Amino acid sequence: MTVRPNFLFIGADRCGSKSLHNMFLQHPDCYVPPIADPYFFDKNYDRGLDWYFKLFADAPASALAIGEFSHDYIHSPEAAERIAQDLPEAKILATLRHPIDRIFSSYASAHSAGVIRVPFEQALDEVPMLIQNSLYVDKLKTYYERFDEERIKILFFDDLAADPASFGKEAFDFLGLRFVEEIDYGRKMSPLSKPRLPLSGYLSKKGANLLRQLGWVEMLGRLKSNKFVRGIFYAPYSSADKPQMAPHVRKRLLTLFTPQVEQLEVMLQRDLSPWKL
Repeated sequence: MTVRPNFLFIGADRCGSKSLHNMFLQHPDCYVPPIADPYFFDKNYDRGLDWYFKLFADAPASALAIGEFSHDYIHSPEAAERIAQDLPEAKILATLRHPIDRIFSSYASAHSAGVIRVPFEQALDEVPMLIQNSLYVDKLKTYYERFDEERIKILFFDDLAADPASFGKEAFDFLGLRFVEEIDYGRKMSPLSKPRLPLSGYLSKKGANLLRQLGWVEMLGRLKSNKFVRGIFYAPYSSADKPQMAPHVRKRLLTLFTPQVEQLEVMLQRDLSPWKL
């Protein structure tokens, strides 16, 4: 019998998706594939629904929530349309982060992987995606136009940082799952880190993309969640060498994003005053 997911996490990137995915992996009444980001509805749709549904073939009959995490869906109108068409009853989860902090975290991650090689301020002008991926209002409108409001849950990275267990409970409640105290809510799954060698980030990224192209997403998921494997390629930053954003660059971005944040406050009925600082 074909198993279909009943929820999807759509993004955004660098907003705690890996940590939330890890919480769902531990929940006894939930099934998510070990790989986060199969990117079916945006990048791999040509593989067909049969390939996609096989990702959930190991879900136990007792699972109340079955879903997947692909943090780029939020940026794709095509993905929104395909999800609405193929999984019209699915619930939608998203996590948002201070737009400027998300941009810098995304840049630092891409820089450590060798994807972006220029300084941050230069990258803002040369890599439009950095800013575009933090323009949450237009991204969310695409989904609210296709799904009833009660089928969409917006979570916040600030809440994950402040109280991971309460953050997890909020996500579980939305999907009708019980709170489980034994889950390791505080484990950071994708901390900002630096490559151990000049090409290690680049090779890691290339290897992951190759496994995706081959369709070996289950293997990729196990490798990415393995601390030993990650430790081969990346090392944690010390307090002295951790990347920092120049104050004048943050001021420039605040001018750009404050109107967007004000629109988001109205859309989500949430005070986002800290995002204007």
